[in-house]
Amino acid sequence: MKTVQKLSQHQLDFFDTFGYLAFPGLFNDCINKIIEEFEDIWVKSGRTHDKINRSALIQFPDQSKYLSSLLDDHRIHDIASSICGEDFNYFTGSGNYYVGDTSWHSDGYNQRPVKSIKLAFYLDPVTKNSGALRVIPGSHRNKESFGDLLESHLTSDIFGMTGDQIPAVALESNPGDVLV
Repeated sequence: MKTVQKLSQHQLDFFDTFGYLAFPGLFNDCINKIIEEFEDIWVKSGRTHDKINRSALIQFPDQSKYLSSLLDDHRIHDIASSICGEDFNYFTGSGNYYVGDTSWHSDGYNQRPVKSIKLAFYLDPVTKNSGALRVIPGSHRNKESFGDLLESHLTSDIFGMTGDQIPAVALESNPGDVLV
């Protein structure tokens, strides 16, 4: 698939520096279908969500022809190819029901020999007080002192504070938004 519209140099510089991008309303035109497919997969899985703990299904998009087709949507392709290159590969996806905040973690920090990104759709509105993704700008830069320091100490009490006290940017989002 050929890239239709590359990200701007400003967007690429922002991502390279801070490690995230937000695309408000990018999938507003089909968010209802995405939610419908999400709910259908959960029902078919036989799993329930207890509303106490996070529930997840791995290989989630692969279970729906429609969700799988989003990988070929130029909006997804253009983001991925702009950041990772035209020859990027899809690795995996998951469907999650979240409860509260997600604990601090890195997504494969220092484990992958190639540049990788995670694209997220939140199917409910989330704010800084209701479970929005929080990122530490620059923490994605592995093999550099700041990123390495954070990775080695983030889950310890070295900073003398809880996870919600660590300086971060809350990426508030609404259904239809895409976060990278």
